[in-house]
Amino acid sequence: MATINGIEQAISAYGYTQQFIERPSFDNAEIIRRVADKGISKIELVGAQAFGNYPTPSPNEIDMILNASTEHGVSVYSYGGYVDLGRITGVRMSEDDILSDIRLDMMTARALGAQSLRATGFGPSLVPRVAELADQYGLTVGFEIHAPHTPTDKVTTGFMEVIDRYGITSFGLVPDFGMFIERPTEIAIQRYIGLGARRELLDYVIEHRWDGSTEEQMCERIFEMGGGQGEKIAISEWFGYLSFAPADIAGFAHMVPYTKYVHGKFYHVEIDDQGNLNEPTIPYDAALKTLSDGGFKGVLVSEYEGHAFYLDDADEQIDRHLEMTSTMLSGNV
Repeated sequence: MATINGIEQAISAYGYTQQFIERPSFDNAEIIRRVADKGISKIELVGAQAFGNYPTPSPNEIDMILNASTEHGVSVYSYGGYVDLGRITGVRMSEDDILSDIRLDMMTARALGAQSLRATGFGPSLVPRVAELADQYGLTVGFEIHAPHTPTDKVTTGFMEVIDRYGITSFGLVPDFGMFIERPTEIAIQRYIGLGARRELLDYVIEHRWDGSTEEQMCERIFEMGGGQGEKIAISEWFGYLSFAPADIAGFAHMVPYTKYVHGKFYHVEIDDQGNLNEPTIPYDAALKTLSDGGFKGVLVSEYEGHAFYLDDADEQIDRHLEMTSTMLSGNV
């Protein structure tokens, strides 16, 4: 177990997505073994990745994970659920439909022995009913706040207001450090160039990302400048889940008391000329200091997203992230 100043390190199986997809022998048991080899005793599993029969995994799928957990001394700390709001085209899911999906995920989380369920796919108004289910199943639920959301937008503050209004303790937030990305990674830029994008047009989009343009307006402007499909893909991602902006660290301080655990999202940890580790797109030192100063005592899950750029270097990157965050949490930066 790696705990620094009350913050325990864990690893998300999500970081091994590329290997999980490409190598038939790379299963949940192999991921758990690798986590144990790093001296980590807690893992987060993502249901849609882990189980072929998601959202109702078979007893054999559950047993394989439980057996590997026992063998290697790694417990499933959190289980990543998913509400598929677009399951039926043109049909809007009711609150009861959403709760039915969440209940299935809670049943799986309990079967795995997890303490927490990572949730998505609903708004603040549903929190009291989700919390009631969490109490029934003996779980805590953390709603993931992921880019393009921020610590102070209406969605995040809406959740915090409902938690305060009803005095809810079994439901909170899971801040994903991807919401602190301040610029795209060079790896991402090179990927778009490989798809035919021109560097000068990508630089233009980065410079003008927050000039008030919509995604459609930015695409039109770039097409007029001679851009094509490569730039369109970059714009779509930069206006969506790979959105970037000046990190709202001050706002994050207000979010910390509502935090159940943390997704330490990262895209590439680099080594500088002095041998120091750094995630160049996210101000990790400031985010972790704010987390610690806010009194957080809980789990920080290393969540590598290299598969977004088709990278097959999960073990090396996760090792770097564990070392980097350990150093920062120890105050040795």
